[in-house]
Amino acid sequence: MASSQTSTSIIVLYVAGMLISGTMNTLTTKIQFTMTSIGKDGEVELFQKPWYGTLNMLVAMALVGCINFFVSCACSRKFKLAADYMPLEDGATTMISESGGMSDAQKQLMVAIPAAFDLVATALCCMGMLYIPASVWQMLRGSSIVFAAVFSIVFLKRKMFSFNWLGLILCVLGVTLVGLANVLGISGNSSDDTSSGSADASRLLLGMSLVILGQVVQAAQIIAEEWLMKDVDLPPMQIIGLEGFWGILMMLLIVYPVLYIVPGSDHGHVEDPFDTLAMLANRPQLLAMVCLYLFSCGTFNATGIAVTSALSGVHRMMLDASRTMVIWAFGLYVHYYCDPTSSFGEELTPYSGLQLVGFLVLVSGQAVYGEVLKVPGLVYPPLAPVATFTTPASSVHLSTPLPRNADSF
Repeated sequence: MASSQTSTSIIVLYVAGMLISGTMNTLTTKIQFTMTSIGKDGEVELFQKPWYGTLNMLVAMALVGCINFFVSCACSRKFKLAADYMPLEDGATTMISESGGMSDAQKQLMVAIPAAFDLVATALCCMGMLYIPASVWQMLRGSSIVFAAVFSIVFLKRKMFSFNWLGLILCVLGVTLVGLANVLGISGNSSDDTSSGSADASRLLLGMSLVILGQVVQAAQIIAEEWLMKDVDLPPMQIIGLEGFWGILMMLLIVYPVLYIVPGSDHGHVEDPFDTLAMLANRPQLLAMVCLYLFSCGTFNATGIAVTSALSGVHRMMLDASRTMVIWAFGLYVHYYCDPTSSFGEELTPYSGLQLVGFLVLVSGQAVYGEVLKVPGLVYPPLAPVATFTTPASSVHLSTPLPRNADSF
């Protein structure tokens, strides 16, 4: 339910910003991976740098944290009393700094845990995007709700009701139908060339497996973030910024050195950062696409948190799923009206209807799980009061199940 302090026009603005920037995230990432530029050896090559895409996501998150820090500093005098004390219903006060039994430094250090999960999950999803269409990639990301539910049972001891299980079953069925439709579509289009069809199907299966594995790791991040926001009591925007900060440190000090040392197909390395810099410098359009991604990613994180605060985590989850149709429509438009040979375009196949059905089943499962759609005859728990966490700059309303606080795409 929307906060009484948030007007309808502001909520509409948040929702529109989330949908537009979220769609731009996926499109700009996929477009980057289909662009070419001149590398460090003077040869033209595809810009397929999934780990650099991960670094971009972390930089965008860190920028959101920086903006939030400066805004909080500017408002520090006005909200000094709220920063020191949290008023309770009975008129008593309690110190925020004592919540969770940890110091602020310990809380900030704990954010390194979801940051590590986010880094790995985003890298897996970026690698998966190299092999599958953008719309399929977006649909498969809906599977994170299944793994998040399982982890919430194991680690957060959350009780699951019959409607939750029904929603999860529908989500699994939807993801299965989407994957099956795309494998069958690739095989059908390559029926005249058996070897080519097998290779394309193998690449598609590899891409889908990487994305689903990324959602397993992403689910671990969801649970870690939920714990941080509720039990450790950290403001959402601060978590985003700290995740970006810790993630950048991990990338520069651990991940990139390992990627450079380990042999691979990128100029003898798994991923060559010097070749990445050369490609960016040699094609301004590619650099502009990266800058557009940074802007859209930061905007998506900020508006996503705002939607969660004004409405709920379930509303954010449902709105995020709706951008899949925009991405799919854009891919079809590119293929049929711009360039049929573009690797970014998507072609209709005899199994595209099955893919659409799978998407609808997946979204329906999410809606049933989040109590947006209620099934007659099933028992639902009474509505619990919405928890409010008062921070120096805002009052954030959260309801379960929580989506991830930051999204790379």
